[in-house]
This record gives sequence, structure tokens and C-alpha cells, in this order.
Amino acid sequence: MTTQFPPIDRDKNHLTAVDEEAVRLADALEDHPGTSDVTDADAAGDIVFTAAGHSWVLDFQAGPDGEVFHDPTGAPADGLATDVLHDVVVPALLAHPAYPAATVNGNTLTVHLASGRRFTLALTPAA
Repeated sequence: MTTQFPPIDRDKNHLTAVDEEAVRLADALEDHPGTSDVTDADAAGDIVFTAAGHSWVLDFQAGPDGEVFHDPTGAPADGLATDVLHDVVVPALLAHPAYPAATVNGNTLTVHLASGRRFTLALTPAA
């Protein structure tokens, strides 16, 4: 017996673009050997993971227009967070075909999508 499922109705998808991107980012980080305990923390799109012996939070940043998909605004630099972005997060994302580029500015990561859109995330230590 074969079970058939109806096609997905994209108009009824309860995930927002940020939620979908958070799931994809979490999957990319989970596949990287330098990370562990990766979770998509909540509906706001935060991603929590462990790398370099610490727990971290990647938080989607809204731009001046209130949109998540935008150009970076910059953030204060933190040595260890910047190292984790450069050494762990960027290589994990670049291994995924949806992310042709990712750039770091202090604690801020700009992720460039294959579609041409981009968004920023701030990396902070988990509480």
C-alpha cells in the first residue's frame, strides 16, 4: 500500500522567511564538525550552538527599515566571537549551496543568499 500526501500549499505555510532561513542556517551549522548542540531557539529566528568551548546565539538583526533582509550596520568587535564567526560559522555556511558568500564585521555576520538577498546576524555569548 502506498500512502500519498497532498502537495504542500505554500500559501498556508506557517513559517516566515526568517523562520525558514533560521532552519537552513541551523542545518548548515549542524553539519559542520566545529559545532554541536545546534538549535533554532524560537520563532524570532535565534540560533543557539556550541563552538570553541562556549555556547553562542546568532540573532537576526532588523535594519533601519525594520526588515531583516538588508545591508549590515556593524557591531562592536569581540575577539572570541569574531574568531568563532571566521573559523566556524563562515566555513559552515560556505559549504552550503544557498550561501555563496558570508562576511564578518566585528560580531556581525552578513549572509549573502544565492537569490541576491542578504541579511545580518549578531553573534553573542549565550546567557
